Amino acid sequence: MDVSKHIDRAEKEVARKNYDLAISLYDQILAIQPDEGRARTGKRRAELAKHQKAYPSALTRGIKNLVPQLAIAIGKAVRAHGLVASMAEKALSNDPKNVKLNLVLGHALLAKGHKNGAESAFAVVAEFDPNDIESMKTLGRLYYDNKKYEESLACYERVIKVAPRDQEAVKMRKNLAAEGAIKSGGFEKAKSARDLAKSSEQMAELERRQRLVRSAEDVEAALEEAKAAVRENPERADLQRELGNLYFQKRDLPRAAECFEEALRLQPDDFETSTRLGDVRLLDLDTRIRELREEAKEGVEGAADMLRRLNEERRGFRVEEFRRRVKAHPTDTGLRFRLGQYLLEDDELDDAIAEFQAVVKDPKRKFQAMTLMGKAFAKKGMWDLATKQLEAALEGMGGVDEKNLEILYTLATSLEEQGRREDALARFSQIYEIDISFRDVAKRIEVLRRAD
Repeated sequence: MDVSKHIDRAEKEVARKNYDLAISLYDQILAIQPDEGRARTGKRRAELAKHQKAYPSALTRGIKNLVPQLAIAIGKAVRAHGLVASMAEKALSNDPKNVKLNLVLGHALLAKGHKNGAESAFAVVAEFDPNDIESMKTLGRLYYDNKKYEESLACYERVIKVAPRDQEAVKMRKNLAAEGAIKSGGFEKAKSARDLAKSSEQMAELERRQRLVRSAEDVEAALEEAKAAVRENPERADLQRELGNLYFQKRDLPRAAECFEEALRLQPDDFETSTRLGDVRLLDLDTRIRELREEAKEGVEGAADMLRRLNEERRGFRVEEFRRRVKAHPTDTGLRFRLGQYLLEDDELDDAIAEFQAVVKDPKRKFQAMTLMGKAFAKKGMWDLATKQLEAALEGMGGVDEKNLEILYTLATSLEEQGRREDALARFSQIYEIDISFRDVAKRIEVLRRAD
């Protein structure tokens, strides 16, 4: 049974913030198809969103999950994996961030042979506990089994960051790095020495074509070869994508878009190609906006109005595009950070804060996310929360210097808005000591001193 329409409906309810209805729809889907990974992922996201503003207290969670936890213990004892999975799901509805419960669910689903559902559970574990290398390796193996080689490789690379000597992760990373080239080269289909020789030639050709092209002559030569390859094999998505990449490098954006669209027609679920198509469209909008700015400066009739409309189109498209990317890779904090930035710029503050709250779990982006979260709280007029985030971000960055004067300025403003004039004056003075001409800091200091 195809449940994709039902999942689409549930996702629309999540977008409308009708979380209870969405969760109910996901439950109905999982009752029919318990190994529907997209539904399990969607359900967990809906539960997390539902509890975003007011997460249940430890006492409330403990009381509500008393019976499910007891049932889980009994189910484990008698190896009733279906019961364990069912009770874990019930408990997670009250405590969706609980890493241990997600682990219980993942292992129970694995025992039942439900790899897609298990993948969803272990992805949540990886998001909330990136140092759990065993779960990360399990997720890597599940991605590999589902032919999600890029995601699998990312898992093993994260393991190696935590445990550089983990032999399984090192070996899998090495294997996965070659996986794409091997499959494209045709090695898995080679049955004879002659076939293998042809495959070797194909692999060498693939590697040659994928080298960084430096000169315009190289681009043109590679472009002609790629066009010939597409004419010979028009139904190969990888060749269409390669041709699109070359047109993109040449900045022939309309032709690049055509190639990526054709590659997506042949391989609709290819994330890399859809991302490249999104990049092409964003660059095209940027180029047109830049041209219109010049026309508007020159006073060309209608240019200013067209520029305004195109800027609005770009803002809408980039948010839509990065929402799509985050939906496909919800644990990619780099994507979530950029989406948060765009949402903040568009004053979609609650959604921006939600993205930054997910990103702060990534040590590499923690303080950047805290900074922007603080700015979002400041825009909402929630000065106490803004102050808390900005002070923590500054401390984490090692104090005040010329690189974080903007953060310091927002913090000082936040303190002033709370009536903490002495603290605000101290922060503005720190900026003044580093850069006397920074924004209106001299005037702000003068006003605060007069107020005292």
